[in-house]
Order: sequence, then structure tokens, then C-alpha cells
Amino acid sequence: MSALSAAILAVIQGLTEFLPVSSSGHLVLGETLLGSQAFENSIAFELVVHLGTFLAVLVVFWKDIVELLSVFFSLIFIPRKWSSEFSTNPEFKLSVLMIIAMLPAGFIGLLLRDQISDLFSKPFMVSIALLATGSMLLSTKFYTRSDNPIDLKRAILIGFAQALALVPGISRSGSTITMALALGVKQEQAARFSFIMVLPLIVAATLLEFKDLLEVGISTDETIILLIGLVISFIVGYLSLKWLLQLLRKGKFHYFAWYCFTIAIFGLFYF
Repeated sequence: MSALSAAILAVIQGLTEFLPVSSSGHLVLGETLLGSQAFENSIAFELVVHLGTFLAVLVVFWKDIVELLSVFFSLIFIPRKWSSEFSTNPEFKLSVLMIIAMLPAGFIGLLLRDQISDLFSKPFMVSIALLATGSMLLSTKFYTRSDNPIDLKRAILIGFAQALALVPGISRSGSTITMALALGVKQEQAARFSFIMVLPLIVAATLLEFKDLLEVGISTDETIILLIGLVISFIVGYLSLKWLLQLLRKGKFHYFAWYCFTIAIFGLFYF
């Protein structure tokens, strides 16, 4: 992989990790168009660009993350307080609901890891999945705005929406935020819940990829390529996340549907 290809793929990852257009689907299509599958350490490259966007979430939501973690770990070792704190402490309740929402994707991801991995080599199927993503996003145009809290039922449904996004081409942020909006959750709360709850899953997936990376190893020459991917994915990821939050507040989430339809149609004809 050349430095230019690494930069292009890092930009794609940084933009599409948070914008509701499927980062995994774009990486599949991008690598196919650029002929980058032959890169010996594609595992390493995917690891560092995901790490870059992970760091972007930490920077944007650091206050929320610190507050949630401090409250959660101050109470997690005191079981007798769980019930009362879940009812009265909104931060503790939210942290517990995020853990619950992660379970469907974590379980399905481990159970169907090989089958899901096979889809990453099928750009035609990714294009079909992008059509589904576009349809989900377009539906948000017709949702009535409300301010329902995220409770246990809503958290579980959002969790299953996240599990659906294991398929490349189905946007994780698109599916989870769309589900939250459909359930009447306020835009800012939907985005906060969606992006923070995925962090442990990113860490788990990164550790699994790192294990594979240790078996493959990396050369000195490839280090520069990986650094390019890390830095660019972080910068672009940070900017795209801030932009998405602004669009959500303005009720323009459905605009991305037309982009997904365009890329999907291109993929269907090209591949």
C-alpha cells in the first residue's frame, strides 16, 4: 500500500466511521477500487485507523466518558446500591444501559465472526447493504421529534440495531441513531448513547486484531504507512463527528440517505 492509498483510506475511515454511511462498507469498496487487498498487513492498517477514530470519540465526549466511568466504577463494587442508584442516578443508569445495549452485537459478532468476515470480500453485497442504510436514514425525515428517555426496552432495541451493523454496508451510527429517533429519543441523547456505547466494542475488536497482528508482525517500512493512517483518521474523524452532531441538531440526518443510494448504485453496477 502506498502512502497516498493509506491517506485516502484513512480519510474514508475518518469520514465514514461517524457519518451514517458505513465505514466498513466504504473500506471494502475503497480497498477494491485501489487494489489494496494485497497489502500484507491489512489487519494492522484497519487496527490503526479504528484506533484513530476511537481517539476522536474520546476527545469529543471526554467529559461524558469521565463522568460515566467515575460514577459506574464508584458503584459497581457495591451491589446493594445498584437497584436504588439505577432508579435515581441517571449517569449510573445510562452506563448500565450502554453495557446492556452492547451485548447483542458482542454476542452475534463472536458467534458469526467468520460469516461476517466473508462479507468483507463481497463488494456487491456491501452495495446492497448500503441501499438498506439509505432507506433507514430516509425514514428519519418522517419521525416526530420527542424527548423520551432511554430505558431498558429502548436500550435493547438500540443494541439489536447495532448488531445489524456488523454487516459491512450497514452503518452502525445510522442504524443505532435511526432506532433511537424512531423510539422518540432526543437527537443529542441518541448520538451520545450511540457513540459512547460502541467504545468498549472497539476496544475488544482492536484487541482481537492486535492478537492477529502479533502473529503476522510488521516491518519498519510499514510503520510510516500505519502512522499516516492513525493521524489522518483521527483528525478527519474528529471533524466529521463534530459536523454530524451539528446536522443532528438541525434535523438533517436524512440527507445522508441520498449519498448512500448513490454509492450503492455505483457499487451494484461497477462490481
